[in-house]
Amino acid sequence: MGLPRVGILADDRLQQHLLSTAVAHFGFEVVISADPQRMALLERQMPELDVWLVDINRDDDEDLPGWLDNMLDGDIPVLVGFEKAPHKGAEDYARWQKRLLQKLRELVPEQVTVAEYAAETITTLERSSQPNRHVIPLPKNFAELRLDGQVASQVWVLGASLGGPGAVKAFLDALPAGLPIAFVYAQHIDPRFENTLRSTIGRHSAYQMRNFEEGSRLLYGQVMVAPVTAEFVFDSRGCMHSLGTAWPGSYGPSIDQVMLNVHRYFGPHAGYILFSGMGNDGTDATITITATGVPVWVQTPSTCANSSMPESALETNKVTFHGDPFQLANQLVNRLKNTWVPL
Repeated sequence: MGLPRVGILADDRLQQHLLSTAVAHFGFEVVISADPQRMALLERQMPELDVWLVDINRDDDEDLPGWLDNMLDGDIPVLVGFEKAPHKGAEDYARWQKRLLQKLRELVPEQVTVAEYAAETITTLERSSQPNRHVIPLPKNFAELRLDGQVASQVWVLGASLGGPGAVKAFLDALPAGLPIAFVYAQHIDPRFENTLRSTIGRHSAYQMRNFEEGSRLLYGQVMVAPVTAEFVFDSRGCMHSLGTAWPGSYGPSIDQVMLNVHRYFGPHAGYILFSGMGNDGTDATITITATGVPVWVQTPSTCANSSMPESALETNKVTFHGDPFQLANQLVNRLKNTWVPL
């Protein structure tokens, strides 16, 4: 069992390439990527597929080719004539990718979901996790602070998907106690594993992991795990409230929406880090948020279990720092040391 196997047929070479890249970017297996003229050869030895993606240039009054008629009458779902892809540097490229993913999801559900893969990672971490012996020293200017339990004025979002739990744990484990900060952790995960995620990631961290609580506020020294099934927002006092509706997008929680909701209340007193993950969740928000100069960092793709999410953010040219989990933690400590001012 695995993620869907996709066959791509497109007579425009650039469109074929962009479709293949986008599908692979979301972790699907691209079994075929070819010009439709090769279909006669492919029909002789057809591999097993879960969905066809077909994009051919034709006039509306033109008869469908015989192979496409047969394909549409077959048992494998077919997505025909998806919109032309913008170039990869365009601001609407990420949105185009998302629309493609949603169309594919309508035709064929994942056999093993991203959320279930993340749950497997949690199980592995639970069995093998060891304390981090490399904790960054607390800057001297924070040594006398006693902020735990007070309402946080500095909040950073940690966004992660496939491969993210291990990276986020390494990041949090490296942080010293006593930093003037709180976190919102948005992880694509099966809702049944929310409590396991909280206990596993927080086992060796100096920061208290907590679940969402209606009407509560973010406190210094805490990591609030964003709820998987329902979107939450902040009111004018910084109290968190569930909307009672599902997150937009394909996975919960939506990292894009978590970032935007945090940004609406905390504005320049927030920051964002995207860790290992499949897809491009967080990219749309990166484009919006960084217009105000707020920092967005990513895990270096070569250190990720799945690099699609950080790579998508990097393609926006809005990311201001990247590093492995320890380097990200060290950068955050240094940034707080040099910029934090009590409100």
